[in-house]
This record gives sequence, structure tokens and C-alpha cells, in this order.
Amino acid sequence: KIHFHTNMPRYIRELIETIEQFALDICNHFLSSYCHVMFVKAYIQEVPWQRLEKNGVPHVHSFVCVPEGIRFCEAEQCQNGCPLVISGIKELKLKKTTQSGFQGFHKDKYTTIPERTDRVLSAELFCKWFYGKGQDLDFDCIWDTVHECVLEAFSGPPDCGEYSPSHQKTVNNIQMLILARIPQVSFSPFNIYLLKNWD
Repeated sequence: KIHFHTNMPRYIRELIETIEQFALDICNHFLSSYCHVMFVKAYIQEVPWQRLEKNGVPHVHSFVCVPEGIRFCEAEQCQNGCPLVISGIKELKLKKTTQSGFQGFHKDKYTTIPERTDRVLSAELFCKWFYGKGQDLDFDCIWDTVHECVLEAFSGPPDCGEYSPSHQKTVNNIQMLILARIPQVSFSPFNIYLLKNWD
């Protein structure tokens, strides 16, 4: 496991285009260098550190972690096989203070919760997606677009928001928006974990 910092020294950062390409390079290195290696899997995450500033002057050695989700990737490859690349976002914490409900769910004799038309929705998002076959993928652009899709589908328009009858519907909206905007994404399994709801 490699932790990739956004403020690594420039000479290192210039050698690494994206964490996805770095993971592919790791797979290629081991498979091409060692004949006894038959399978390689690399996991890398990029920790979003931002250099501290005061009055526009960057600090020489201090940083603050400002996560809008942690970027991660996995790459795996067999000897003489095609690589598989997975990208993702984790630990993205989101909250809606209104326009989130829990309605229309199946009820039976064991149902104990009432339907709600308005509640606070606090969620921690974990998602990862696979890339279809193809070369010259712009991993940075795709990750940024997925991140934008998540925020847009979760929140709705900034002036009025958007009502969602359930967090499952919110997850579906996120998935559909990503798949509509990014043709390179071939499969997008999602998990959104509810942290807590307040009445």
C-alpha cells in the first residue's frame, strides 16, 4: 500500500502523472523484471494535504489535511494479461439538512419506523469504478468528473436543492449521472454509509 501525498516534492510528483498510471507502472515493473512473479496487485491512495499559508506566504514545512474525499486506485495484472484499473473515492462526508426523506418502502408486520418527508441526511460515501478497455485515459479528469457528479447528484441545484425520498434513490441518482457523463466507466458499484440522522 502506498500513500501518495498531493504535496510531495516536485521532482517526485513530475515522475508520477497519476496514481493510476503509477499503479500500472508498478505492475509492469514486477511482471517484466521477475519471471517468477505471475500476478501483481497495487493499491495507492492520495492523501489531500494542503500547504499552510499566512497572508499569501506558503509555510516551509506545515500542511493541513483538507479532505473532500480521498482518492484511491487499484491496478492488477497477470503475466501476459491485460491490466485492470479501478479508481475510487472514499471518506467523502456529505450532509443535507433538509429535502431528504424516507418514503415508499415496503412495510409488513415487522416495520417499526414511520415514513418521513423531511430529515437530515448525513452520509459517508465510498465508491469505486472500473474502466473499460481503452488507452490514453485521462484519469485526473475522470476522477474530477466523478467527484463533481457525486456532489451534484447528492445536493441538487444550489438555489433550491433537490428532494430525495430515500438515500437509496440518492445513490441511484449518483450512479446514473456518472454513467451518463463518463463513457469510459464500465461499472460503478456504490456504497453510501449513513452516519446518523437527526429528527
